[in-house]
Amino acid sequence: MEIVYTWVKNIVCFYIFMNIIIHLLPRESYRKYVRFFSGMLLMILVATPVLSVLGKEDVLMQKINQAGFFQELDNIKLDTAHLEQTQKKVYLREYERAIAMDIGRIAEGKGLRPLRVEVRLSEDYQVESIDMEVSKAEEDAAVPNVSFGDGSGEYSGAGELKRELTEFYRLEEERIEIAVQGE
Repeated sequence: MEIVYTWVKNIVCFYIFMNIIIHLLPRESYRKYVRFFSGMLLMILVATPVLSVLGKEDVLMQKINQAGFFQELDNIKLDTAHLEQTQKKVYLREYERAIAMDIGRIAEGKGLRPLRVEVRLSEDYQVESIDMEVSKAEEDAAVPNVSFGDGSGEYSGAGELKRELTEFYRLEEERIEIAVQGE
């Protein structure tokens, strides 16, 4: 009789405790999840003594552990997918930074001092656009500007740099912006 009394006491305490938690939740949308979870726990609470009398308590515990294991496995898969996505973003930024440094060295070879270089890569690591700001190197300050057909004056090294970047990265000229400071 003591076993039945303890069993009923556990169920009543659990029910009161879960009702308190449900009423303390800040949002109505959370209540359905808590009710579902508490219903599952209540089923386990009710079934455990019955199964222990029948000798099937170990089977129930094994099934519960198995379900917990597979839930944890699903959580690990989700975490791994998130980490892979985050890692890909980090790699993408690092590749953009490395390409920007290379473009800065190429600009220096053309007599330009890179002030700002921004490279945007696609998801498959292809260069989508290059945006940079350069200034004339001190020793080349006397070199004249070359005028292009659009009416803007550009430093001759900027045109050479743009053509070289267009060929090397296989980009259209519209995707490469070079602004020369100090004209």
